Amino acid sequence: MLSESFVASTLASAKTPVSASLRDVGICLHEFQPSSTLRSTFKKSSTAPNCLAVSVSHVFAAQSEKAIVHVYSREKGNQEATVPFPERIRSIAVAGSKNGDIVVLGTEGGRLILWEVCTGRQVATTASHLRPVTTVVVDSSSNFILSGSSDASIHVWSLVDLLSFTKPPLGRDRQPPNSPIRTFSNHRAGVSAIVVGHSTSKYNIAVSAAQDNTAIAWDYKTGHVLRNFLLPSSAASLALDPVDRALYVGYEDGSVQSVDFYKDQPTQHALYNPSLQATPAQVSSEERWLPPSADSGAAHALTLSYDGMTLLSSHENGKVYSWNVGRRKYASIIADLTHPATNIVMLPLDGLYQQATNLKRVAHTIVKPRYDHALSENAQAAGTVPADYEFSTHLLHSLETPAGSDWFMDAFSHSSFPTSMLERGLAELAAMGQPESNAVSAPYAAMDVDNPAKDSQIASLGSEIATLKQKASASDTARQSTTDEITQLRSEIVNLHDYISELNGKQEHSHREKVRRQARKEEKATRRRESWFAAEKKGKNGDSVLRRMEVEDSETSGTDDQSSDEQ
Repeated sequence: MLSESFVASTLASAKTPVSASLRDVGICLHEFQPSSTLRSTFKKSSTAPNCLAVSVSHVFAAQSEKAIVHVYSREKGNQEATVPFPERIRSIAVAGSKNGDIVVLGTEGGRLILWEVCTGRQVATTASHLRPVTTVVVDSSSNFILSGSSDASIHVWSLVDLLSFTKPPLGRDRQPPNSPIRTFSNHRAGVSAIVVGHSTSKYNIAVSAAQDNTAIAWDYKTGHVLRNFLLPSSAASLALDPVDRALYVGYEDGSVQSVDFYKDQPTQHALYNPSLQATPAQVSSEERWLPPSADSGAAHALTLSYDGMTLLSSHENGKVYSWNVGRRKYASIIADLTHPATNIVMLPLDGLYQQATNLKRVAHTIVKPRYDHALSENAQAAGTVPADYEFSTHLLHSLETPAGSDWFMDAFSHSSFPTSMLERGLAELAAMGQPESNAVSAPYAAMDVDNPAKDSQIASLGSEIATLKQKASASDTARQSTTDEITQLRSEIVNLHDYISELNGKQEHSHREKVRRQARKEEKATRRRESWFAAEKKGKNGDSVLRRMEVEDSETSGTDDQSSDEQ
């Protein structure tokens, strides 16, 4: 049967608990569907907003105003470890596929701390934020980390680069190691919440909200702003629906609002429409979903059900509200945790059919961060893995895998070495002990027994060889024909280039001759006018002088034409 559950955490307060069973309870595992039931609890924990992270096997809770993280085992149902850190933790997230192998911590000093729970390795970034890191999220591919701070900036980090033992050289155009790869600075006040889309392709979005009453949708891989939303109030939490078509905003007054990215837009991808990216969108305050009571307090966290039809919100008054997305209004109270409910995380749907895998890896044992010299960042040369770098994990074999389908899994799940593996190993050892000639001739012994079968096999191999030779010959012929055609085309192209060059030369020569004839014609006309005026001044007949000059010019032009023809 399908079931859906969520994990919620609270912040310790002086409020008297309503129920004695919830006294000192800080984290609750609550079933949402098919029935609303409290399944298990973890005590002695007090977490601020954005300070709860849940993996497949563990729950990580950063304690409020403290530099420690409580680790709870979901499998054993108890507290497994208390891990101290050098700075107070203000936000937390898990990364590393679906197993939560990496815990990302945002500190009060403006840096990130990455903790490998299977090895105990700890990596710290530079203090890139000027103020505390209020929120940390990891994208769905576990390749990028987004950290928001009260200094109004958001940094994008490469998880692979931060965990790599090989660091890039520090040059003039390079940032120091363990620095962000991009910074988003479009907000004008402290960042309160960040959510990342569910896509694992190269196209994915992030939506960030700040205390300047804005929510910005942007591409965290390029830093390009896609849409700017003007909110009616300051947002305390955000959530994206499963297909990234709508944004849900939780406000400080306890109300909730839905922002549809594709509302009244004919385009398929409204966020990528250039005509809409430069114009801020005003979100109406009248469309907010009001809580059942005025004392609900801020909506510290939001999460959606598997089908995206139910929205859950945790509030300052300790209650977890359910909202009907279709009807766009409050539905019911799911849980009352008596203390301010600061975080809520929806767990994957339980009971859904999944393709069986041969091997499943779970971080069964948590290794605390070690502050020894061997694992520090500057203790070894770049790219060198420490000698005591050990990986602790738990391998689980799927019982649904058919037996005999994989020899490795058969050996892995067998109580001892399988008989077939032992026999194969003994046969290999026996073959290694025999002389080389016998070992070589042994595979062909069976062929010598049955000559007709060997002849048939040889004939079959001969026919295959003949077919392959025909294919190779046809391929060589086609390749030779293609080469000849290419050579002929190249020669024709060269001839065309030569012909074009010759035509260009003739055209230039004719143009020069035309200019030269035009210049001679104008020179003759000028000389005739000057001669006519000179004759008239001397009292002579200017027309007779012009006729005499025309005769002389005709004789000269005939000579020039003959010389040009000879050229």
